[in-house]
Amino acid sequence: MLVLVSVYAFDDVRRELLVVWPAVVGWGAQVVGQLRPAVSAEQAGRLSGELTRLSQTLWDSYVRPADGGDKDEQERWGAVLDAVQKPNLPDTSGQLLVPYDPVEEGAHRLGRVLHGIGDAALTGVVVDEVRCEVDAVRRAGLGDLSGRGVQAASLDRVDASPVQVSAADQVLRADPFGGGLLSVAVDPAAACVAAAHWLAAAAVVAGEESGNSAAGVFAEADDIEAVSVEVPALVVGRIVDDGVSPRQVVMDLLRAAVAAGAGVVVDPEAVAADHARIQSLVARLPAGQQAEVLASEPVRTTLLDPRRPARDLLEHLLDGLTSCRLLLAEYADEGFDDESEAQPSGKGEALTDLARPEEPEFVASVRQQAQQSANRLS
Repeated sequence: MLVLVSVYAFDDVRRELLVVWPAVVGWGAQVVGQLRPAVSAEQAGRLSGELTRLSQTLWDSYVRPADGGDKDEQERWGAVLDAVQKPNLPDTSGQLLVPYDPVEEGAHRLGRVLHGIGDAALTGVVVDEVRCEVDAVRRAGLGDLSGRGVQAASLDRVDASPVQVSAADQVLRADPFGGGLLSVAVDPAAACVAAAHWLAAAAVVAGEESGNSAAGVFAEADDIEAVSVEVPALVVGRIVDDGVSPRQVVMDLLRAAVAAGAGVVVDPEAVAADHARIQSLVARLPAGQQAEVLASEPVRTTLLDPRRPARDLLEHLLDGLTSCRLLLAEYADEGFDDESEAQPSGKGEALTDLARPEEPEFVASVRQQAQQSANRLS
């Protein structure tokens, strides 16, 4: 899984240590501090490298929260800052004590680089920088994506802060078709939970309009134009028909994708059933075609891209919302007797919200349906 986090670099011309980090759009940047002439380019390179690795480890602990053992969060972050200032050093026999906690060990590695440079002022600057990054990770875990915490919006966390779910829900309340979710600082997994809730609401309304089941609207929309079918139908089916919470549906999909990325199959029975289904279909084909079809129809262990599961799921869910809108437009067109009324701006152009009186009614119905089932988000 690609993790985009703070990256540190050394400007050899200005003798500056720099940091850049991913934002919702583009990257933010800042000068960390000035390096004195005695610091070699090699030392500066090692310093920037260890800072980058520590940032990756810190944000990895956000993406995959783990048990901190006997330490509470405050003690753990305090140990990181202490390690930067007073790192474990090799003893007289060359042996080195290495902590089990990868975050703490990353801090010790950084501290050993600073110890080798021997610049107290630089150590103070780096400690302040690490404190800033630690604080961003801590706040992101609480649902605050302000400042450096915006990096969380670029990561695929297998968890969803209630604060972030609420923030995504407010975005969808303003625009039930989800256009704003990709341009705000919201954790992708939390955005998926809120989007799953609103997708279920939109599918119920679209199903009533089209005389279809909520989970069946996506296959019908796919007959109009190519849209995502399998993932939206599965999500809506589990929420509407099985009564599973949006959070549970999203977490199940994300955990299966993350596990698949690590070479682990979460649901071997489902994979075996999928394999049996493919074999049954292929068995009906001529022998000469079977090998080709088997190669083009691999057994899947996850419906999502394991490299970016939360963002991939969010794209499927937003596509599902578009499918509901597409189906509404199709049925609305059938209600027009004059084709020119259905295409007021010229052939082939999409109708605007103002030109189609049915769409605001659809949006209002989706909002009402989402509000009636709002308890499933808690």
